[in-house]
Amino acid sequence: MTTPLRLQTHVWNPAGARRALLLHGLTSDGGTWWRIASDLADAGYLVIAPDLRSHGRSPSAVDHRVTTLAADVAQLGEGWDLVVGHSLGGSIAAVLAGQQHLPATLLIDPVLDLPAHQRGPLRAAIHAELQTTDAAAIQASHPTWSPRDVQRKVLALGLVTPDVVDAVLDHNDPWDVRWTVPRWSGKVHLLAADPAQGAMLNPSTIAEVVRAAGDRVTASVVDGVGHSVQRERPEAVMEAIARLTGSP
Repeated sequence: MTTPLRLQTHVWNPAGARRALLLHGLTSDGGTWWRIASDLADAGYLVIAPDLRSHGRSPSAVDHRVTTLAADVAQLGEGWDLVVGHSLGGSIAAVLAGQQHLPATLLIDPVLDLPAHQRGPLRAAIHAELQTTDAAAIQASHPTWSPRDVQRKVLALGLVTPDVVDAVLDHNDPWDVRWTVPRWSGKVHLLAADPAQGAMLNPSTIAEVVRAAGDRVTASVVDGVGHSVQRERPEAVMEAIARLTGSP
């Protein structure tokens, strides 16, 4: 069994009455949640966004299985009122939702399963991204991102090495966390990107999960938006949180 790591965290509104946990995706870090975290903090949440292992300022390690990353995050405690996970962070949140009682979990275009034919192109795309740490190039590739989102991504990319990408993909082969679905006890919403814009959450997976989980799970697609919904349409994320929790 791999020993969990102590993760570096970003904290907003330490005195907040409610507790929210935000989990970033591959090659990002906790600071990339700045916009959603600020909005949640203004709504009264204590917000914690960790840097996952081998990302940001957290320690590097060998094992990068999703269950291992989830064990790291579990060291931050329980009693979360809201958990939000994007991409790889969505996979981790899915595992946590099967281990803890989470009243509200928002999975933003999560990688719940990764078909074999998608692994090679995804690996190549992420490696290419790691070679593009110029803000102007990232802004050109993502014209709807705010300048701060671009700069935060530049900073995060500079703290990830290419072998971490390989480790995450290789240690999760096959990549499939759908086994967690029957264990989810709270409300879960799948907020998917547009399949025509590079969504990682397949429509067939959405249908399968919703069918298996019943009323506990809802889903919606943000039309015209790519994988990083929280950067392109932060208001759509906050609207989804409001519907999921019944409050702003």
